Amino acid sequence: MTQGMTPRGRFALAVDRASADEIARHLRECSDSFAPPLAGRVDIAAYAEKIASKAVRFEAWDAALGLVGLVAVYDNAGLDVFVTNVSVAPSCRGAGLAQRLLQSCFDRMDLPRARRYRLEVNQRSEAAVRLYARMGFVPASKTGELICMERPATGGDKK
Repeated sequence: MTQGMTPRGRFALAVDRASADEIARHLRECSDSFAPPLAGRVDIAAYAEKIASKAVRFEAWDAALGLVGLVAVYDNAGLDVFVTNVSVAPSCRGAGLAQRLLQSCFDRMDLPRARRYRLEVNQRSEAAVRLYARMGFVPASKTGELICMERPATGGDKK
């Protein structure tokens, strides 16, 4: 199987296509992949609605499975870009989707007005921490098990 393929078809990348219900289904499927599980920390339906209405979404779709990958960011009116979610369906891991979706985000959002990208990750999510480091994020602070990571925006006339 080549990278970018699932057993049921090719991944298609999209921006802002998913509905709140599709996002909620995806987040429920991925919940146990978060440390601690997402469903134990947030009301998934409400979080999905917030993502659908307020975030810029970079999505991976499978023809048979639907939404299988999601990077959601809040573009805080030209200040920091906050990455609120990075998730890939368990059945689609290992194809580089999270990295491709983050890169799509940087390609679109990395404008001179964006000073940096920020995200928070639990230190127990070792694979996620490694991914973010590969994508240029560095630890900025730590509170308990939560690491705040940052990556500078590189677009335009940065000083």
